[in-house]
Amino acid sequence: MIKERLISACIGTLFIAVFQPFGIIHFGWWRWLMLFGIGMLIAGSCLTSEFVVGKLFGLPNDITRGSRYIMRRNLVFEAINVPILTVLMCTYLHYLVNNEHINNHFGWNTLGSVLLVNAYTTVIIHLYWRNVYKKRIFAMQLEEAQRINGILAERFRQEQLHHNSHEGNDTTSGSSGKPLCIEGSTKEKVTVEPRDFLFAESEANYVNVHYLKGNEIKTTMLRSTIKDVADAVCSCSNIVRCHRAFIANMQQVHHLEGRSSGFMLVMKHQAGIVPVSKTYQQSVKTQLECPA
Repeated sequence: MIKERLISACIGTLFIAVFQPFGIIHFGWWRWLMLFGIGMLIAGSCLTSEFVVGKLFGLPNDITRGSRYIMRRNLVFEAINVPILTVLMCTYLHYLVNNEHINNHFGWNTLGSVLLVNAYTTVIIHLYWRNVYKKRIFAMQLEEAQRINGILAERFRQEQLHHNSHEGNDTTSGSSGKPLCIEGSTKEKVTVEPRDFLFAESEANYVNVHYLKGNEIKTTMLRSTIKDVADAVCSCSNIVRCHRAFIANMQQVHHLEGRSSGFMLVMKHQAGIVPVSKTYQQSVKTQLECPA
């Protein structure tokens, strides 16, 4: 994290070097020493703020917590860094960046100029790291999806070998057990074997239940809530909640897709794609890696 904060300091210093605010351009070659001093101030402020955020506020730089956490952490960092840097720069300008033509003494004009420059540099640095962290999180999700997909592919291969060696026997996990009965608030209901349940998705006051009937995919719309459907089907250990609006059968997952918005479950039989929200990511990955 120290390296990243030093990069932030370099970006801020480069911005000031390009636009040369505070009348620095009128100091001749001395301006390069002044810019170096400002760069040291920015670096010191960034490192101090990082220590406060990480140690005192207890917000470690943990990319595995997701993009929202990282962005929230960076906002806390900036809220601490801007006041510290403003005080340091105003003091620096007051004592070292003054002559008969340039007045950077303590005052509202100096404070306003420093705040304006800090606001611009903060926005630029925030946008830069936002893109960097999004790319890192996306790469991490792709790597995780590839790892789990390897597990799923190997499991499917083993199931196929087992099925071929016991031709005629139903070896699908979850084929035993009583059928799932999913009822709506009206007379409609769906009765399906656990292995044939694909996924359910909430749509306003209704729930679409997708399941297999023979070799065909069927969809039945029930007037119900996703919570009620979850109560009816999640007693089967392989069927889990993966999103506030979705329930899916982990045995019917063909593979995972890693996207910038999170993981997506690509279901077998081309039944559809099911999103996985951050809340349920860990339980879904655990179920896919080590099915009950």
